[in-house]
Amino acid sequence: MRFLHLGDSHIGNVYKDYQRNEDIKDAFKQVIDAAINENVDFIVHSGDLFNEGNPALSDLLFVTDQLNRLRSTGIKIFIVPGSHDIGIGEEESIIELFDRNGLLVNLNAKRYVSFSGGEIALKGEVYRGAFICGVKGKRSRVEDEVFKKLKIEQSNENCLIKIFIFHHTISTLGEKFKDLDTESLPRGFDYYAAGHWHGHRDNIKYDRGIIQYPGSTEYCDEKEIVDNPNRGFYLVDFDESGIRNLEYRIIKTRGKELIELDSNGKTAVQIRDQIFSKLKHSDGNLLVIKLLGQMQGKKSELELLKIKNTAKDLGYSYVSINLSKLADKDDQSVEINSKDIADVEKEYLLKKGYDEMGLKMAEYLVSNFDSGKNPIDVKAGLNEIFRTYDNKKN
Repeated sequence: MRFLHLGDSHIGNVYKDYQRNEDIKDAFKQVIDAAINENVDFIVHSGDLFNEGNPALSDLLFVTDQLNRLRSTGIKIFIVPGSHDIGIGEEESIIELFDRNGLLVNLNAKRYVSFSGGEIALKGEVYRGAFICGVKGKRSRVEDEVFKKLKIEQSNENCLIKIFIFHHTISTLGEKFKDLDTESLPRGFDYYAAGHWHGHRDNIKYDRGIIQYPGSTEYCDEKEIVDNPNRGFYLVDFDESGIRNLEYRIIKTRGKELIELDSNGKTAVQIRDQIFSKLKHSDGNLLVIKLLGQMQGKKSELELLKIKNTAKDLGYSYVSINLSKLADKDDQSVEINSKDIADVEKEYLLKKGYDEMGLKMAEYLVSNFDSGKNPIDVKAGLNEIFRTYDNKKN
C-alpha cells in the first residue's frame, strides 16, 4: 500500500503577484499529477489547503478541478483544516464545503469530533489498511484547549498503519517557534503527518512512530525563497510489517538568485549601477536583492520600481528588494527620556511620527518578532489591525 503526504499548499493570494500565485497552483497540480501517476491508495494533507478562509472563486474552482481529478481515479484525500483554512474569528472551515460534496474527507467534520465531560472524543476512518485521524490547526497554542483533553476512539479493525494528522509547530523544531509541545501529541501512531512548519524536516522520532514535515509546496515568502532549498512531498509505502519505504519527492519550482550588496557610503545612483551590473538574462528565476549598510541620500531615491522593471525585462519572474538592513540619512538618532522598554519603543515611534494605527502595528510586530509565528500568520494579524482602524475611520 502507498500514500502521499503533503501540506501547506496555500492556494490563493499569497503574493501581490499573479505569476507567483499561479506558481503556487502549479506546485499543487504537480502533487496531484504525482499521486495519479504513482497510483497511490490515498493522500493525507496536513492543513492550509488555502491561504485564507474565504478564497476567491477562481481558487475554489481550481481546487475543485484538481480534487475531481483525484475522485475520477479513485484516490481519496484526508485532510484537517489548517490555521489559514479557517477565517479569523470563525470555527467552520471552507474545507467543509468540499467534504459535503464528496471531494475530500475533513477529519475535523462534526461526525468525527464530539465533546463530553471535559473530553474531546476524536474518531477517524479506517481506509485501505490505515487508521487515519487528526486535529485542525489554530492560530495560537492549543495544548490545554485541545490536546490535553483529547481522547482518540480508535477502530477495533486490524490496521497496518496508524496515521495522525496535525497542523502545528512542535517544540522539537525550536522553543521559540513552537505552538505545541511535542510531548502533547497522542501516542500509539506510526506516522505523524505534520503541517504548519514550511520547512522540510524528516524522521523526528516520537513514541513508536515518526513525525514528518513535508514543508509548503511552494515558497510563500521571501525568507523561504532565501533559506529553504527544496519544496516537496512524501511517498510512503507500508504493509503488515509497517512502513517499508519513505521517499521525499521534490517539486519543480523556479530557480532562485540572491544578490547581497554592501551599500555603505554609496549614493542611490551608485547602488542602482551596482545592482544593474549584477543582473543578467534569466529564464523566469526568482530574484531577491538585499542591500546592507548606511547609504548616502535617501532610500526613496533608489527608484525601486525602475530596478524591478529592469529585472523583469531581463526575464526574472519575481523580484524582491530587501531594505531592512539598509540605513539612510533619515535614520537619525532620537532622544528618548523613558526607561521602561515598552515606553521607550512607544516614545521613539511617536517622535518618528507614527499614528495610532502605526503604533499598534509596530507594537504587534515587536511582540511577535521572536515568537516563531509563521510570517503568513503575522501578516493576518496585521491585516486584522488594519481593518479595525480602517473601520474606526469610516
